[in-house]
Amino acid sequence: MGAIFGFTGAPDPARLTAMQTALAHRGNELASVSTGTATIGVLPALSASEAAAAHARGMVTSGIGRSGDIVVALAGYLLASSEVPSLSVLAERFGAEGVACLRPLRGAFVIAIVDHDRLIVVRDGGGVRTAYHLTHAGRRYFAVEPKAIVNTPGFARRIRPAAVAQYLSYSFLPGETTMLEGVHELLPGQWIDLAAAQPTSHMYFDVLARLDEGGAARSEADWLEEFRALHAAAVRERAPRGEKVAVFLSGGLDSSVVTAELCKQHDGNIQTFSIHFGPEHPNELSYAEAVAKRCGTEHHEVHLDPNQFLPRLRKIIWHLDDPIGDPITAPNFELAERVRKHARWAFNGEGGDPLFGGPKNIPMMLHHWYGGIERDDSFRARMYLQSYRRSYEEWPVLMAPDWAKQVDAKRDLEDLLTPYFDATRPAGLLNKLSLINIKLKGAHLILPKVDRMTGASGLLTLSPLFDERLLQFSFAMPPTLKLCAGIEKIALKRAYQNDLPEQIIARPKSGMRVPVQQWFRGPLRAYAQEVLSEAAVAKAGIFDPKRVAKLLAYESEEGPGRFGLRLWMLLTFELWRRIVVEGEAP
Repeated sequence: MGAIFGFTGAPDPARLTAMQTALAHRGNELASVSTGTATIGVLPALSASEAAAAHARGMVTSGIGRSGDIVVALAGYLLASSEVPSLSVLAERFGAEGVACLRPLRGAFVIAIVDHDRLIVVRDGGGVRTAYHLTHAGRRYFAVEPKAIVNTPGFARRIRPAAVAQYLSYSFLPGETTMLEGVHELLPGQWIDLAAAQPTSHMYFDVLARLDEGGAARSEADWLEEFRALHAAAVRERAPRGEKVAVFLSGGLDSSVVTAELCKQHDGNIQTFSIHFGPEHPNELSYAEAVAKRCGTEHHEVHLDPNQFLPRLRKIIWHLDDPIGDPITAPNFELAERVRKHARWAFNGEGGDPLFGGPKNIPMMLHHWYGGIERDDSFRARMYLQSYRRSYEEWPVLMAPDWAKQVDAKRDLEDLLTPYFDATRPAGLLNKLSLINIKLKGAHLILPKVDRMTGASGLLTLSPLFDERLLQFSFAMPPTLKLCAGIEKIALKRAYQNDLPEQIIARPKSGMRVPVQQWFRGPLRAYAQEVLSEAAVAKAGIFDPKRVAKLLAYESEEGPGRFGLRLWMLLTFELWRRIVVEGEAP
């Protein structure tokens, strides 16, 4: 967690305080520095004793360091594998090597570096933390969350029509641009000099660095051994020693693999948590219980329903910043609050699907092998968006005509994906899909969702499967160890088949199904009808009120559809719009 923020130009204590206030939920005890080039503020999430304990196990955590005139500020953490013992050493290396010193960095972080007339902002290679920037009234601003920069006096909060279509199609914003005009996001593994006349982002971390190393001569056993070693290191370097630690254990393969590895290494109490939505809805509790029993954890089952989160839904959306239309966000928020009562640190299994061949790739692979022959330059991009099953095919009629006509489907939706499919590296379709899911879905949906929802309660999350070494390894290994003959994540299953119950290895992935389809017919119905009433939708002018009314009534010419998911996306967007654009209280 923690926060970092700042701006170029002369010191402005009032602006610094306003940004600190906007991010107060991420930490306290402000540390700041002002130079002639920039002002930077850091809010550490850890207390002094917690930071000391983290440093003892090799982590460098939030703070500010110097070497001569060079200042380095960090929010998040650097791992021991970065071989950077302190921020002052990193500042010294920057003075000697420049941006080349960024390449070995591993962890979850946003870094700001002031070097004379430069202000360089850096996002970690996996995209576990986020960084946003804005140019306004002669200054450049940056922060880990947009809420600290959109409150800049005089900044007009205008929604981009293309961003609305992107949100409806992807359920998140998939690139450097955000929902608001002028606010930009730094992509994973990028750095940018915000003090430059024309700031341009640059990559310092190459996720494909090991792609061409050649592994045909290596046996499957060799690949599995390296995966186990890298995963063990990723868990070991993150695990707090002698402390209680939690795991979000869904019962799926990814979180089970993380749990099994953590239990091999950790010498403290491990508590696992699973959520469900009541006996009337499908769940994975039996699988999670089997893993907890096998690994010897203290296991908790948490029942969640809308009556628990509805009074705080506006606050949840406020924490998200850019709207994210995944219904699991609210349960994540509620679960994190419960977990925080037991532990300070929580592991999760995020990363298994995008890195190691999750089953959602299968429709794309089947179309690749057996699809029709009439294919233009964008056919794979369209197929990807159709298989993702959000509102890609509906946005032209769901948006109000005046808004929809400002959107070009090819330019604003498909062309975000086409460069990945057309690139010569990586060559195979499965690896192309992995790269898309890491760069887009991982960096703009999965990881920000976890960071915001858990950080709201001060819970510090750890995502070892998104470790930079595992990211690069996943593109070096043969694709057949990811997905083959309809079996997904083969490497994870074979590497941990002796550490987990057989039913975890053998079962197909089902995923966390949030029963929004039923909720909008029951406990969420009245609330959604009020927020998305025809009068309210017409007043905002972004969506077609008649079309939204049909969704609320579970009626459309497409027949039975994912009404619940689409309504959740609309509800999330409208609450976000009222809070962020209209300035309503969260």
